[in-house]
Amino acid sequence: MPAETPERIAQTFQVSAEAVVSGRFDLGAYPHGHLVVAATRGFWFERLARVLAATEMLTPAGFELVNTVEFEAGNAVCAVLRRR
Repeated sequence: MPAETPERIAQTFQVSAEAVVSGRFDLGAYPHGHLVVAATRGFWFERLARVLAATEMLTPAGFELVNTVEFEAGNAVCAVLRRR
């Protein structure tokens, strides 16, 4: 996976749950109203738990959960968020 730079995150509208949970995601540099948080490691329930943990961390910053999606072919769980 390419480096998660602020520019790349803004371009792809996507950030890893790991970057959010570890504090490596600079929310102040993110310009959009929608964001996809993705987890690709572990069993599906571990990926879902990481995505939901990241979502909880972004809630005080004005993001709310729209939907979660599991991509079995890509082995990913994603949460679609929107800024209130």
